[in-house]
Amino acid sequence: MIQEKELRQRLLAIVRRPSKLKNHPAVLVPPESGAFSSSDIFASESSVHLLELGSGWGEFAIQWLGAHPGHEILALEAKPDRIYHTLKEAERKQVTGLKMLQLNFNWFLEEFLPPQSFDWIIVNFPDPWPKRRHWKHRLVQPGFAERMAPLLRAGGVLHLATDYAPYARRMLSVMRASPLFEPVFQNPDYRRERPEGFPATKFERMQASQGYRPYFMQWRLRRS
Repeated sequence: MIQEKELRQRLLAIVRRPSKLKNHPAVLVPPESGAFSSSDIFASESSVHLLELGSGWGEFAIQWLGAHPGHEILALEAKPDRIYHTLKEAERKQVTGLKMLQLNFNWFLEEFLPPQSFDWIIVNFPDPWPKRRHWKHRLVQPGFAERMAPLLRAGGVLHLATDYAPYARRMLSVMRASPLFEPVFQNPDYRRERPEGFPATKFERMQASQGYRPYFMQWRLRRS
């Protein structure tokens, strides 16, 4: 049986393994020790910094940067084909301010990313893992708020979206229980329409065509 320490070393080796993809100037490679500094990721400390967990085919990041020149996004995505697609689209549309990290965002997230560096954390339609025996794989579960809070700057906002009602209820339960965040939306603390200015993703459009209505939530880090 693989021990936890050995498994951890194997996973780290996978993340740091050289590849053609990681030679792209917009793709970050985790340091051998310690975390990235904010200056490793972003060109300007005064710009608006976004972290997208699970960027898919890059629709959100590319549309956001096109609408907000000067903002900067770090997009985390595990699948190489999606990263290649995103980088090609960013180049085709001459979008700047995008950095990518090939990483399963349940691994080493807090260890690699600098604290108090992001104004927004974006989680669009994470895998709901609907079967009970798979719930342990969900991104949003008890302890999630405590993982996200140290990454945000003062007043930073966590944006969550899902089209799966049981997962939406779970997200609400987790976030409502956290004293670290307060809801941006009031009465109720979620919306069924996408917030103004937030671009749609490919998955959202696909699900909408089948009659699904997403749940959108935004939670602001409380000021201490």
